[in-house]
Amino acid sequence: MPDNFSLTFGKDRMSFSIPEPSLAGPLIKPREGTPLPGNTAEIIRKALERPAGRPPVAGLVKDKIVGLVSSDEFRSGLQKDIIFALVSEVAQGRPKKLKILIATGTHDISIYARNITKWAEEAVKGLPFETEVIANDCYGKDFVLIGKTPKGTPLNINRGLLSCDVRIYGHEAKYHYMNGYSCIDKQVLPGLSSMETVRANHKNSLDHNNSAAGRNPWHKDSERQFNPFGIDIRDARAASEKFFLDGSGNPEERGIQTFGLDMVSESGGIYWIKAGDPDAITREMTAAVDRLSLFKAKKSKYVVISPGGKPACDTIYSTQNCFDMALKGAIQDGGEALVIAPCAGREDVPESVRGLAPDANSKKLFWDNLAGLRDETLKKCSEFIDKNFELYLWKTDRVLKLMKENKVRIYLYSRLDPERVKQGGFIPAVSVQAWIDERVERADGGTFRVIDNGNKVLVQSE
Repeated sequence: MPDNFSLTFGKDRMSFSIPEPSLAGPLIKPREGTPLPGNTAEIIRKALERPAGRPPVAGLVKDKIVGLVSSDEFRSGLQKDIIFALVSEVAQGRPKKLKILIATGTHDISIYARNITKWAEEAVKGLPFETEVIANDCYGKDFVLIGKTPKGTPLNINRGLLSCDVRIYGHEAKYHYMNGYSCIDKQVLPGLSSMETVRANHKNSLDHNNSAAGRNPWHKDSERQFNPFGIDIRDARAASEKFFLDGSGNPEERGIQTFGLDMVSESGGIYWIKAGDPDAITREMTAAVDRLSLFKAKKSKYVVISPGGKPACDTIYSTQNCFDMALKGAIQDGGEALVIAPCAGREDVPESVRGLAPDANSKKLFWDNLAGLRDETLKKCSEFIDKNFELYLWKTDRVLKLMKENKVRIYLYSRLDPERVKQGGFIPAVSVQAWIDERVERADGGTFRVIDNGNKVLVQSE
């Protein structure tokens, strides 16, 4: 009897069947955990009342210049709830000044800080002390060089953060395709860093086997701690917390007080939350994310995978994330993958860009270079990318390595013109069921692994 599947395809579902003997195992998709009881505000408040390794926020901030760091809107989440909860705690301690810093990294402020700026201004309205809202402009001039990481990354850090003697991080955790986990460290680099700093750090992503999902220096498993990308980001945050700008705006070494709030959340609620010492709660966070989203699986010859809904499925650029998160751990070298994603893009981007990348610049660096290097040897591809590295070239590098080093053939079922799909080395598929049936009929012993919402899970080979 065939097993029936229904995977996410944008706002719709894509249904198909695979004979049970041809399956490598059950469907892999995000686990349905049990949300913590109570509404969001109550859950956050209770966590803030019982911080680990730190006094409550109100006890840290009296007469201090406080920096409250929020993630931006690149990923949907509970940013508004986090800001309001932390501002309330800060206000009780009566600081000298409060700065809300939006960790936009290299993202477009007009898009990814728009709502958060409004929420922040609403949260501080009427407070009896000075407030300021700052969104990071990576191309701006408001950075101070405080040195380099041990890996040589120049640390140009946002002046607004460095002028705060208490720093409070409000974060939501998940897996990350290069840093291993999205953690508090990332709110400093790339979140509050210059483009020069971000570019230098991101070159560590070319070590695609170690700067990878599930690997991070905070992980309790020593075999999963080595990650050049993550180590550099950890060292950047640690360095930033040693410096404070003096009255003349020069960096001086000073002990900075820190506080973190981190959680694992989805639309269904909050599943894990901790507050207190940022280092301690980050170590606990990696285990919490693993419990919810880590899957061990034997590699198979064929993989059918959906990255999930918007924005993961909007472009080939965004779809690539699930290659690192799930596909690479699930597929055999020499295997074949069918990626199910509409790649319809946003209507506000040019037609030449739509479905390939989120904007013209990322399309130029990611897609145009992918198309240009498609027929070159892996050696030539790697040499070109290393010599000409720009921010979005890490995605090009990873797709090429998957295709040329791991010999994986990647088919794409989408709404894109098939000829455009071919330009990047992908193979257009006209029917999901026909693709599956053709491989079943080969009777070559290859089995199928099926993955839904591949951007939200980590698949590690057994």
